[in-house]
Amino acid sequence: MGAVLLSPIYLLLHLYLAIRILSWFSAIGGPMDSTWVSVLFLIPFVLVTVSPLLGAFTHGRLKRATKQISNYWLGILLYLALFLLLSDLIRILFCLASHQPLSGFAWSSESAGTFSHTTAVIGDAVVFAATALLSIYGILHARQVKKVTCSVKIPKSCELSTSKSEHTETISAQKPGADTVCTSKTRSNANLKIALVADLHLGYSVGLPQIRKIADIIREMEPDLIVFAGDLFDNEFAAIGQPEECARVLASLKSTYGSFACWGNHDVEELIFAGFTFHSKKEKVFGSPQMNQFLKASGIRILEDETLLIDNVFYLTGRLDASCQKKKSSEDKMPDDSILKHDAPNTNKSVSGRKTPTELTAGLDPEKPYIVIDHQPSELPELAAAGANLVLSGHTHDGQLFPASLTTRIGWKNSHGKLCIGNMTSIVTSGAGVWGPAMRVGTNNEVVEISVQAMP
Repeated sequence: MGAVLLSPIYLLLHLYLAIRILSWFSAIGGPMDSTWVSVLFLIPFVLVTVSPLLGAFTHGRLKRATKQISNYWLGILLYLALFLLLSDLIRILFCLASHQPLSGFAWSSESAGTFSHTTAVIGDAVVFAATALLSIYGILHARQVKKVTCSVKIPKSCELSTSKSEHTETISAQKPGADTVCTSKTRSNANLKIALVADLHLGYSVGLPQIRKIADIIREMEPDLIVFAGDLFDNEFAAIGQPEECARVLASLKSTYGSFACWGNHDVEELIFAGFTFHSKKEKVFGSPQMNQFLKASGIRILEDETLLIDNVFYLTGRLDASCQKKKSSEDKMPDDSILKHDAPNTNKSVSGRKTPTELTAGLDPEKPYIVIDHQPSELPELAAAGANLVLSGHTHDGQLFPASLTTRIGWKNSHGKLCIGNMTSIVTSGAGVWGPAMRVGTNNEVVEISVQAMP
């Protein structure tokens, strides 16, 4: 629905850009002010304009090519339009302040030789150069991943460092309560070290190279717990290049307790147009069979409003996404090699609703530390009131692109970083991948190393 509503604005914006750029060619004069130059410009311009549409409704190599072009173009479009509109605003304000007619900054070759004409031509050249440089930087920066560290103190008297049992086992408990997971590995660190990753958005813009960089950072951490806080996929499993190798790299990650995840709002197969999803009338089903098999091959356990008691020391809950749609796992087993079979039958069933924070904590021991994985940091006060000690989230991307990064602070109580609410700490990561435009400007891809210590 968002894409449909924004389509007229998208088309008008491209019409404005076409007129402005062609006017600049005309103002330069000479060979630039010719029909063949205009045609050579308009052909690729129209192609990139319709690339989101082609990417949504084509197939095979054409779909991949147009999707990738579209993702790059959306970022370029943002800064090109922003800089040109700002340039025009400055031009209008200057003319009004100096009591000159707005035609004083005309782009036509008839005004060649005037100061205003030269200023306009040079000004637009600066705009195009700035857009190109900023876009190149954003594309390259989106391929980098940095490590961020933070520490958390949980007001509980228990000791997070405990001796481990000799055998690995999983014990189901009566509900309400939690499953208990024991491990045979030992830790020498008194703190609980968590590696937090969110918003990978595996697909056309993020793939194996990014996975390898993330894996290298996590290996260096030597964490006790690896958490993937939603949006591991970018709506289309078929968009992932080399999925077996991506799964192999993720499966190679070692930790004391293993890797856990919750679903995010993009972990569902839906039609994508310019970064926006088209919702069907059917209930959303998180995790297609291919997505589930990918996570199984990656050694990542999905928690869907489920709570685990880890080594009888701390609780770990993975919440369903805030869109409040739930998937029930099928009892049908799929062969391990089905991860690459995009035509495998979808045997999942969906059920509406997710548990409230109070329902999640029912039957839990309040003396034990309680960690929650919640993709969207949308119920932080409620989780704090329910007794959560640490909430790990993503979703916001910290805005991903400046100046959008300024707006996330308006809509979220904690849009990025660390925030304490009573006895609870919220940590929101900017994510390790990109959504929509394949760029990052003013924000970073990151993996967060969290050192957790229980303090009486």
